[in-house]
Amino acid sequence: MNESLSVDVAVVGAGFGGSLTALILNRIGFRVAVLERGRHPRFALGESSTPTADLVLRDLARRYDLPFLNSLSRYGDWLQSCPDIIRGPKRGFSYFSHQANHEFECHADHRNELLVAASHSQASADTHWLRSDVDSFFVQQLESAGISYFDQTEVTVEDDRPSWQLVGSREDGTSLFIQAAFLIDATGEASFLPKTFGLKQLGDRMRTNSQAVFAHMEGVLPWETMLQQQDARTIDHPFPCDAAALHHLLHVGWMWQLRFDNGVTSVGIATNSKASPLNPKLSATDQWNQTLNRYPSLAKQFASSRIVAPKNEICRTGRLQRQWSQLSGLNWALLPHTAGFVDPLYSSGIAHTVCGIERLCHLLEQHWLRDSLEIVLDHYASTIRSELDLLDELVAGSYAAMNDFSLFVPYSMLYFAAATTYETNRLRSSFTPEMAILCADNQPFREVVTQVTGELRRVVNSERSDRTSCHFFETVATAIAPYNTAGLCDTSVNNMYRYTAVEKSHSHRA
Repeated sequence: MNESLSVDVAVVGAGFGGSLTALILNRIGFRVAVLERGRHPRFALGESSTPTADLVLRDLARRYDLPFLNSLSRYGDWLQSCPDIIRGPKRGFSYFSHQANHEFECHADHRNELLVAASHSQASADTHWLRSDVDSFFVQQLESAGISYFDQTEVTVEDDRPSWQLVGSREDGTSLFIQAAFLIDATGEASFLPKTFGLKQLGDRMRTNSQAVFAHMEGVLPWETMLQQQDARTIDHPFPCDAAALHHLLHVGWMWQLRFDNGVTSVGIATNSKASPLNPKLSATDQWNQTLNRYPSLAKQFASSRIVAPKNEICRTGRLQRQWSQLSGLNWALLPHTAGFVDPLYSSGIAHTVCGIERLCHLLEQHWLRDSLEIVLDHYASTIRSELDLLDELVAGSYAAMNDFSLFVPYSMLYFAAATTYETNRLRSSFTPEMAILCADNQPFREVVTQVTGELRRVVNSERSDRTSCHFFETVATAIAPYNTAGLCDTSVNNMYRYTAVEKSHSHRA
């Protein structure tokens, strides 16, 4: 039986971003429908939260009376309120620098390690999201709220002016006809609207050039176990290094490890395609094994591992970087993860998504059916573009520094300075939709990033010495001083940063 529906806003895509957008718009008073091509539960990457994301979730929970968001914003609250939704603790960021064809070597001064705390305790920690569980949970919230939700529905656009005329072809053979005043694309990489409109892909203009192989695995030994076998001084670590977004820096790029409480670990290797072009003759599994075999300590860590998702083999992406030529229009908008993506290096995906949702829902609430809507949508798009541009510059610089940990450590402080400054500003001031994540709207900070990145590239392309590295460290420390409220660039802590976490118990926003 065919069905017709008229709504204010149609959301295409029911990952957590699309579902959260619909839940907020429903609270505001909009009539909303969510359309999903697939069916939950399903595998998805984008699993690591940050303090920025958690601050925004708590503000959204209070502003729109969505208390379950509070439960997802701290590891301890999640365990207590939603124990059946799989997650893992994320105390911060941990990095370990490897040399090809050599065992990882521990040093008393932690010269090839970096740990940066993002929380003061396990209970207040950020989280890794098992997206198949989390996205399914968000869909359950849609249904509990009475929001129209249609999965296994292939959507086509019949017309987009003056309102959207959408046709959904359902798996059971029936059709769905939806009229909507506004459309939000939450399909991420699938990019429903950009492909419908034939928009231009600008990913090849981005500085970062990386691709990844990935899987979910069981039986991956904790990295701390590997360190303790070498009598490493893990007592110096500000938190268990596995209870974090764990990064192994390699000659070709880096490996991520995100541990969930059910024994599964999300793993992947992001490869710098400029430095190590992909051999098209290699399968994804061959690429994984070839890289792993160059690092004996990692090979031992994975010796007893087995793949559990998304299928029984390693998966591979194409180039990760993407960005569309247009991000909004008179009656449509792309969520950030549809608009573009850089790289998972700094765990920015969830934070970027929820900040974009907050901004978009606010402007729809304030400017609906007003002539000003198109203007504020243009600003929404330009803010996302500036955020992507800053992330691209930071990540590309980090890849450039990856083969020299003495350069990578200070360069990474740009990201941590940006993140903690943004978080502090959120806690101190009222929400404004103009506020971009990571200080992407702060021109003096952008100039600092450009200055430091230029100096980094000069150093990378010159003969290096210990003095060169020390000078670069000092350059970064001086440059970020106005934004360094977290004790970054402190030579006395031997790369073990215990107290960078911004207090996140509340904010001062309405």
